[in-house]
Amino acid sequence: MEQLKSFSQYILQIGYKYGLHSVFDDFLEMVICSLSLGAKEERYHEIVRNYEKPDAYLMAEAFGALVIEMDNKGDGLKDGFGDFYMEYLSHGLNGQFFTPEPICDMMARILNPAGFGERVADCCCGSGRMLMAAAKISRYCLFFGADIDRTCAMMCVINLCLNGLLGEVCWMDTLMNRFYAGWRIELHPAHGIPYIREIAESESYMVLRLTEKKRELNVQQTSEPKVTQQLIFEF
Repeated sequence: MEQLKSFSQYILQIGYKYGLHSVFDDFLEMVICSLSLGAKEERYHEIVRNYEKPDAYLMAEAFGALVIEMDNKGDGLKDGFGDFYMEYLSHGLNGQFFTPEPICDMMARILNPAGFGERVADCCCGSGRMLMAAAKISRYCLFFGADIDRTCAMMCVINLCLNGLLGEVCWMDTLMNRFYAGWRIELHPAHGIPYIREIAESESYMVLRLTEKKRELNVQQTSEPKVTQQLIFEF
């Protein structure tokens, strides 16, 4: 039996033929489709049709290698994408140097999100290292991430789901509050396991509702009857 290669070896092998950037993005989207438990099957087949059958099998083997590497000898919570992304794809472009995992661990210990159901958010999450560092303290938090880079957002949502962490990840510009796409990691209502569900902007907790609240306030102010003062003179 042929020995299983590393995740990076599989992706590089396929990337030489189809282009590394497109292969990596396709791989991420195919994994998200797979973790959606049938909801994105049509999109999965749409992507996989772009690859010859042997290369599609290599994609599946790459996923297997990724899961084994992320197991981290049983400890889990290992970023399976960040180093590969920085070394082969971003090359530091746009300042995309992810925070080293020991620094993430230190910052998480300072924050100490130990409460059950406590919300932990990272508005420029990258591959999700900071959120996974918080999960080392407590897996029972809810984890929220956002990134302006679609590839980073997909890396993060896969990292969270494969580690059984519940929450939400959005592809969005958090400074301008512009939402492009989003995913929720929830427990499947029938099977009780973490799965990925694509969400609309109206469902997102990461999108600020300041404009809507301001509009509601203006409506309330205009709908309230105006009280006029009347001067009364007593003689």
